[in-house]
Amino acid sequence: MEKTTPLPGKINLSRLEKKYQRLVERAYNLRQSDDSLSDVFYFEAEKVLTQLRLLRSNLLN
Repeated sequence: MEKTTPLPGKINLSRLEKKYQRLVERAYNLRQSDDSLSDVFYFEAEKVLTQLRLLRSNLLN
């Protein structure tokens, strides 16, 4: 199967979803050892989730 490269400016929802999942997982794993860094990852995950929700609502309209 041929792998395609994303076009500049094209939004890849699955890539954003994976990024969100990675950030939440890292935040969860750091929760016990480094609380402040965990908070940073949760904050970044929330920003990505906000982007995802906005893009999905724009696609539905």
